[in-house]
Amino acid sequence: MSTHEKNAALAKVANGASVTTVGNAKARIGTSVVHVRFCSRNLSAPGKFKFNINPNTLSADYELWVCGSATLYYLMPIAFMRGIYDNPDTYIDRMHPEIRVVSVDANAHTVTFAAGGVSSSLRGYLCATL
Repeated sequence: MSTHEKNAALAKVANGASVTTVGNAKARIGTSVVHVRFCSRNLSAPGKFKFNINPNTLSADYELWVCGSATLYYLMPIAFMRGIYDNPDTYIDRMHPEIRVVSVDANAHTVTFAAGGVSSSLRGYLCATL
């Protein structure tokens, strides 16, 4: 199911351009490389999604978070992702110190990523295209 949703979201992002797989969790659309992640819906918290940012994320031009289905996604430039990743208070994965953990609230279109509840708006990235 997640592969179908990832591909459907990539097709929407591409807006008619061709999509080519170029490695682990990445696709090329035109001259841009998009790193794509999928998080399924949690019935106990339907608007909440967990993602992470890792070095593979930062090697792309854009990050695509698919929240439950291709009808709800966020396409962010890597500069935005790097700002989260490099924040000194960003949540770090306990098992993998190179990974940063974030929470998306799709109802409020925000991402929370650092100690003290630091968050950023995702509204400008909601269902964006290239």
